[in-house]
Amino acid sequence: MNRYLIFQLQGAMASWGDIAIGEVRHTRALPGRSALLGLLAAALGIRRDDDAALNALNRHYQFIVCAGNTAVWARDYHTVQVPREARKVRYFTRKDEMRDKLMLETTLSRRDYYADGYWLIAVAATPGAPYTLEALQAALLAPVFPLYLGRKSHPLGLPLWPQLREGEAARVLSEAQARYGAAMGALSPGLKRLTQFHSLLWWEGEHAGLVADELQTWRDQPLSRRRWDFDSRTVKQGRFAQEAVCTSQK
Repeated sequence: MNRYLIFQLQGAMASWGDIAIGEVRHTRALPGRSALLGLLAAALGIRRDDDAALNALNRHYQFIVCAGNTAVWARDYHTVQVPREARKVRYFTRKDEMRDKLMLETTLSRRDYYADGYWLIAVAATPGAPYTLEALQAALLAPVFPLYLGRKSHPLGLPLWPQLREGEAARVLSEAQARYGAAMGALSPGLKRLTQFHSLLWWEGEHAGLVADELQTWRDQPLSRRRWDFDSRTVKQGRFAQEAVCTSQK
């Protein structure tokens, strides 16, 4: 597997989801598989109830994540009015929920996110993939549905700038880090700061020139969008092989 689609994710706010407990909505520091597949699906115009298309997408793509190291964790507090639970009562719209003021209760919700984050994503396709990398690139350039960074209130801050590259993963990614960083610096010194990349990378599968130091278990493998079910997967954490970085710098 030596062809990659690379694109950037940047925004004032981003929330990548985690296991939800009660009224607290945590976030990972990195976009997970579900978030990245959802981004591609939205760009392609795949609806959430199209299980066959979503399952095909889930089976045939692997991701590598590079992260900037300047993102700042933050937490918001939200008050939400919801109706009390009542048997045989169904609400079809938010307007229906708000109609009976005496039935409303206020709950406190805490939501985590990262501010001023920057992530560089590489996508690799496995044999039998339903969309070529060229098709994914075209979709990211002209998405069917709006794209956002985990929540609808977190829009993209910069264009995705998707690019196709071929070669050893370590060389392709180290060159991409330099190329995207230079592009951000040309726009603004402040944007250049965002592309100070973390020394670690996270990925699934086998990719030449990447050396794993640790195996992690993430629960972000989509099983059903309708039921909002997720399974566990193994993610490798590691770095570029030194010889690959030296070769890319020549």
